Amino acid sequence: MSRRRTNSNEDDSLELLLDTVSNVFGGVMFLTLLAALLIIARGTAPAEPEDALDEPPVPVSTALVEAKIRQAAAAIQAQQEIMQQLDPGGDVMAKSDRLRSLEQTLSLARRHAGRTDHLKEEQQRALRDQLANQSELEQQIADVKQQIADQAASASAIRTQSERSVEFRPLSRSMTDEAVVLLRYGRWYLLQTGPSEGVNRDDFFVLQHSRSLTRVTPKPHRGSPVTEQSLSELVTGLKAEFQPGQFHVLIAVWDDSFSEFNPVKDAVKAAGYTYRTLPCDSSTRLSNQYAAEAYVQ
Repeated sequence: MSRRRTNSNEDDSLELLLDTVSNVFGGVMFLTLLAALLIIARGTAPAEPEDALDEPPVPVSTALVEAKIRQAAAAIQAQQEIMQQLDPGGDVMAKSDRLRSLEQTLSLARRHAGRTDHLKEEQQRALRDQLANQSELEQQIADVKQQIADQAASASAIRTQSERSVEFRPLSRSMTDEAVVLLRYGRWYLLQTGPSEGVNRDDFFVLQHSRSLTRVTPKPHRGSPVTEQSLSELVTGLKAEFQPGQFHVLIAVWDDSFSEFNPVKDAVKAAGYTYRTLPCDSSTRLSNQYAAEAYVQ
């Protein structure tokens, strides 16, 4: 029994020894690898240069120096001969400098010409804009002149229509009776509807009435506007009651209806009547009384 225990203890000790040796070997290997990796990462340290030995100066040969001087002089002489052959007159450099100067002058001239062209283009553009504005102004002036001419023509037409002028023909004494037509408020009124009828009270206010005098004034809301149809009715009524050979027409016209005078006068003349004109104003009152012989046109 005791021997068996001894063998068991020896086996355990051996195992422990082997385990320790393995661990130490693994640690050494690990440290070796780590050191190698660090050396590779950092690079190999440069070797320190060996101290140069103090060498004595090499003596320079005088003959070598003189040979180099002669070689340089020969090269200079050859270059001068070549330059002499290329430029016998000695003015190539001057011409080269002149050419360089001309090139610089040409470059400056081109830049100046470019700026001048740009300014010229701007001036031409400004001139075109000015001409366009001038053309537009001329068109506006022409339009204004046309508008003025149109307004002048319209004013002339209106003036012609409303011009207060009457063409008088030579007057002649008439022995005929009168048929009275009044023009006021832009309307025409017939004083009597017939020779034997009295004053047309439908169209007139009677201001004064006596045996020898009747004074009247037209009603503003009565009468007939001066139109072609109403003038035709006026002529028909006159011819029905007042014969052209026995009556002449007295046209009493107020200043507010002077523009209606010519149409009425033309209608009366076309119907074969002679007429006479009686201008009136706002203060005029007509009187139906005996009058002397009339002068008619």
